[in-house]
Amino acid sequence: MTRGLLLLEARRLIRHPLVWGTSVLVVALQTFLSRDGQPDLTMDPVNATGVFTCLGAAVLVVASLAASREGRHGMPESLAGLPGRAEHRTRALLLAVPLVAGSAAALAMSGYLAIRLLSGPAGGRLDVAEPLTAVAATVLAATVGVAVGRWARWLIAGPIVVAVLGFLIFTNPSNGPAGWLLPVMQVHRADWPDRPSLLHLVYVLAVAALFAALALLRHRVRPAPAAAAVLALAVAVPAGAAAASTPAPAQFPTNVELTVGHVDSRVRERYFGPDAYRCTPRRGLTYCAFPGYASWIPLWERAVGPVMAALPAARRAQAPAVRQVSPTWHFATQHAAIGAPMSWGHPDQRRLLAEDAAFWATGLNDAAGRNHDLGPSRLCDVRGQARTVVAHWLIGQVAPPEARRELYVDLNVGRRSGLDWGPAETGYATLLLAVPGAREKVVAHWDTLMKPTTTIDQALPLLGLERRFTAPMGATPCL
Repeated sequence: MTRGLLLLEARRLIRHPLVWGTSVLVVALQTFLSRDGQPDLTMDPVNATGVFTCLGAAVLVVASLAASREGRHGMPESLAGLPGRAEHRTRALLLAVPLVAGSAAALAMSGYLAIRLLSGPAGGRLDVAEPLTAVAATVLAATVGVAVGRWARWLIAGPIVVAVLGFLIFTNPSNGPAGWLLPVMQVHRADWPDRPSLLHLVYVLAVAALFAALALLRHRVRPAPAAAAVLALAVAVPAGAAAASTPAPAQFPTNVELTVGHVDSRVRERYFGPDAYRCTPRRGLTYCAFPGYASWIPLWERAVGPVMAALPAARRAQAPAVRQVSPTWHFATQHAAIGAPMSWGHPDQRRLLAEDAAFWATGLNDAAGRNHDLGPSRLCDVRGQARTVVAHWLIGQVAPPEARRELYVDLNVGRRSGLDWGPAETGYATLLLAVPGAREKVVAHWDTLMKPTTTIDQALPLLGLERRFTAPMGATPCL
C-alpha cells in the first residue's frame, strides 16, 4: 500500500510545476547574481544557499497542500472507502516529498556549481558540507510541510510558515551565533575561520527527522515515531548548540595599533605562517597566492603585466611580488606593495592592481607613505607633477584614467587612494595614451619624469603633448 502511494506522490511532485520550475529558477537566478565574480569554491556554495531557500519554500507549500488535501473538497468521503488509512498516506508523503525535493536540490546545486566551474578558473576550497546543507534544508522544508499539512490543515498554513521562516532567514545576519539554529546561515567571508558546516548539516538533518516524526504522531502515539522524535532531539540539540557556540571572527580592540597578534588564532597560521603563500614567477614578476587561489594568478597578471611592460627594464627588475591580501586582516600585512584581493572579477579589482603597480613604479606610493606619517587624514597632493601623469598613463594600459574614487575590493570592503590628483593629470594621461611611441618617450625621459619637482608643463614637450589643461602644483605638494 505504502509503495503504491509513494510512487503516486513522487510522480505528482516530479510533475509539479512549482517544484521543477523553482529548481530552474534558483539556478538561473544564482548564476545571474554571481556572473561578475570569478568562481570561488569557498564562497559560492554559501552564497547559493540563500537563493536555494526559494526551492525549499516551494517544496514546503506543495508538501503542506499535499498533506492536507484529504480534508478538502469532499475528499474525506472519497477516501473513507479506500483500504489505506491516513497514516499510510502520511508515511508515503514523508518518503516521496523529501526524496523528490532532495533530488531536485541536489541536481540544482550540482548544475550551479558545474556552471561556475565552467565559467573560469576556480579559487578557494570546497567544503562538501556546504552544498549538502542546501540539499538538507530542502529536505527539512519537505518534512516541515508535511507536518504543517497534518497539524494545521488550512490552505494558508504553509505560506504563513514560509513567510515567517523567510523573514527569519533574511534577518539572520543580525542574529549572531543563534543564526546557526536556522536552516541557512550565509554570514561568511573567504578569509574568516572555517564554519561549523558539518555540525550544521547534522543539525538540519536531525530537525528534518524530528518534523517527520511529528507528522506521524499526529495520527496516534506509537513507539517508533516517538522514539524517532526523541532520538532526533538528542542529536539536534547538541549539534545546534555546538554550532551556535562557535566563536565569531575575532573582534578588534579600539584605540590601539593592530598587529598580527590581533588576527584570529584560527587563521593566523593560514594567512601569516611560513606556508601561507604559493608563489609562482611569471615573466620576471613573482605572484604569491594563498593556498587554493593560485589558479587566479594568470588573471592578476592581465592587470599587472601591461603596466610592467610599459616600464624601463631597470625599474621593472625592481618590482615587488604581487601578493594576495586578506581584507579582514589587512592590518597585519607588511609586504604587499601590489596586493591582490580575496575575490576576483569586479572591474575595480583590475584597476586596484594596476594602480598599485603604477603608484609603486612612479614612487607615488613611497610619497604617500611619508605623507601618512604626518597624519592619516592628510591626502598626498600630487597634482601638477609629471610622474602623476605617467602613473595614470600606466594605469591606462589596463583601465581608463579617472578621478579619485572609492574602489571595490571585496564584499562591503572598499579602498580610496591616499593620493590627490585632479582632472588635468587624468586628461593628459588620456592624451598620452593616444600618442604614437608614447612608451619610448616615457622610457627615454624616465629619470626626469620621475623627479617630484618636474612639473607637467615641463614634461609636455618630452611627451609630445600640447598644453591643454591648467596643471599647477598643489599648495602643499607631496614630494
